[in-house]
Amino acid sequence: MVPVGIRGEYSMRSEQEILNTLLKNYDMRVRPPPVNTSTEGAVNVRVNIMIRMLSKIDVVNMEYSIQLTFREEWTDPRLAYEHLGFYNPPAFLTVPHVKKSLWIPDTFFPTEKAAHRHLIDMENMFLRIHPDGKVLYSSRISLTSSCPMRLQLYPLDYQSCNFDMVSYAHTMNDIMYEWDPVKPVQVKPGVGSDLPNFVLENITTNTDCTSHTNTGSYGCLRMNLLLKRQFSYYLVQLYAPTTMIVIVSWVSFWIDLHSTAGRVALGVTTLLTMTTMQSAINAKLPPVSYVKVVDVWLGACQAFVFGALLEYAFVSYQDSARQNDRAREKAARKAQRRREKLEMVDAEVYQPPCTCHTFEARETFRDKLRRYFTKPDYLPAKIDFYARFVVPLAFLAFNIIYWVSCLIMSANASTPESLV
Repeated sequence: MVPVGIRGEYSMRSEQEILNTLLKNYDMRVRPPPVNTSTEGAVNVRVNIMIRMLSKIDVVNMEYSIQLTFREEWTDPRLAYEHLGFYNPPAFLTVPHVKKSLWIPDTFFPTEKAAHRHLIDMENMFLRIHPDGKVLYSSRISLTSSCPMRLQLYPLDYQSCNFDMVSYAHTMNDIMYEWDPVKPVQVKPGVGSDLPNFVLENITTNTDCTSHTNTGSYGCLRMNLLLKRQFSYYLVQLYAPTTMIVIVSWVSFWIDLHSTAGRVALGVTTLLTMTTMQSAINAKLPPVSYVKVVDVWLGACQAFVFGALLEYAFVSYQDSARQNDRAREKAARKAQRRREKLEMVDAEVYQPPCTCHTFEARETFRDKLRRYFTKPDYLPAKIDFYARFVVPLAFLAFNIIYWVSCLIMSANASTPESLV
């Protein structure tokens, strides 16, 4: 029996002896032989991922940043040490820095744009060798990965981001990947819930992403991240302000049609504000060739604002035309009366009508309300009167159609299959 005082030293010496024995005739250039006695068969590599951080989902560049612990497990019979006869062998050997001494799967990530391993304070990786030759490789890496996004339903959209893992040099005859059957993907608490614009709705895994190239077929694993955009931000920063701008443009219908300066200034200001807001929103999105639901909303709001300005232009034109007609009629009546006076012979002394008892009645608040809500007979004023009620009702009808359609399309797009 080994004394207690030297048990740790003996354990370290035993691990060193085991490693020296295992690596004596080990060739890292050759993949592990099959577990069975045959000389053919692929190495089964079991993968497990722990997502530590998910951040910086960039819609313009269509990418996201992710930090994860990447684990691979396979069996290499050449590293089995349970049959070597060592006294009280350890449950596993932890080997932190022998990547250049042992065979490791050449896994790469096709959707990766940039990546790095963490080297502070030491390289964040380890490799464990079990007595039966089972090897566990674990490493912490950070990646910026591509995520092609479909923005037709922006900002009510779901985005499906694929994260693939493929062998670079070994075909399916050499390496077969499979997910950990117990828990293939682990998520650190809080990940996905603290994103500024998205919520991590679901994570799914599959193996139907085999890469077929001119050099062969390569096994592949896929992790799918389903992201839901948070709508509250856009409700406060986009939909509410544009709705208020449209409502402000309706004030023009209640201003006297002869107040040209006020109505033109209001119409131009709301139109410019709407255009500026639309440009600011599109600056945060990539230029795409299809129409987004936010484009429909902004286009409709701009049409309502521009329509209010056009309505006053039409009303002003109609008013000017009728004023000119009245001026011509008034001039014709004056000329007719002048001719009649000249034709009068031996006319009696003219006595003007008495105006000593006439007075102008003062308009009350009720009279003002009656004037605003009573349909006038004058055509330009009649157009303003109808616009006060028809335009808001049209905008309300547009809202009903818009939001019902968006909710239906968003519900249909909430599954990864619909985003493929």
